[in-house]
Amino acid sequence: METTNLPVTRKKSIPVARLLDKMANDLELTVVAGFQGVGRPVFISDVNRPGLALGGYLEYFANDRVQILGNTEVHYMEQLSTSDLQHRLENMFSFEIPGFLLSRHLRPRNIFLDMCNRRGIPVLQSRRNTDEVISRIIVFLASEFCPETVVHGTVVDCYGVGCLIVGAPGIGKSETALELVERGHRLVADDVVALKRFRDDALYAETSPVIEHHMEIRGVGIIDVKSVYGVGRVRNSKRIGLIVELEEWKEDVQYDRTGLTDTYLTIMDVRIPILLIPVRPGRNIAIIIEVAALNHRLKELGVHPALELNQRLLRFMNESDA
Repeated sequence: METTNLPVTRKKSIPVARLLDKMANDLELTVVAGFQGVGRPVFISDVNRPGLALGGYLEYFANDRVQILGNTEVHYMEQLSTSDLQHRLENMFSFEIPGFLLSRHLRPRNIFLDMCNRRGIPVLQSRRNTDEVISRIIVFLASEFCPETVVHGTVVDCYGVGCLIVGAPGIGKSETALELVERGHRLVADDVVALKRFRDDALYAETSPVIEHHMEIRGVGIIDVKSVYGVGRVRNSKRIGLIVELEEWKEDVQYDRTGLTDTYLTIMDVRIPILLIPVRPGRNIAIIIEVAALNHRLKELGVHPALELNQRLLRFMNESDA
């Protein structure tokens, strides 16, 4: 079973102000010029070092990216005459540039800062080294621009496996997750689950900033899992490794009893193993999910219990026939 019937969203741009707001503490950012331009949009998660552009080659200038200025670029500008630098900067500023980010607490010549002030191009300054600035900015922008969607369900970190529990309303998703938390596992999100694809093969669930780790338990009401069980029973993000779909037990349905065939659900082009678990009185769904998570970890390690038992039975049958 594979489907992609989920609405997917992708941000078209973010303002430089968001980068400043989210990364100010991490990168120790300050604005040294062009403060009025912090609303300029960034359209892509990559960054660029404009060394060639400063040298006068603008044929393939990646102007739509955040421009990183390190020791090489700043010292190169210091070696140019004022007229040459002004001419090259005017050519470079003829393109729309989101902003500049200086590493190592560097400060370029005043002519550069003055031109950025006049054109409203924000210049941010960080104390961290260039490689660290580039790696952290790319990770942040990749998170901002990655495709995302929202599903109704519950996510629990069970033995290190991110389990997305889905099913019809009232089937018992929250109650099952609560029992898993009671058994020592960690809640990621309940009811509203934000899914993000950070890589082509990785789907992550994130906690809603509004709901956080609150759960609705019918008959009890709203509970705060972090307050009741402690911070050790919650986490804000987890990679999804397994989807568990709960449904009411149907007598006329043949449910899988061997596990020889793996079934997948495709969400945002990421294939995730899915299990269909029928629910009826007397079944402990939490324990079943625990076993499913451990079995999934075995499969990731190259151990497939159902296949191994099947092969053992086939060998026994062949030996008996001989």
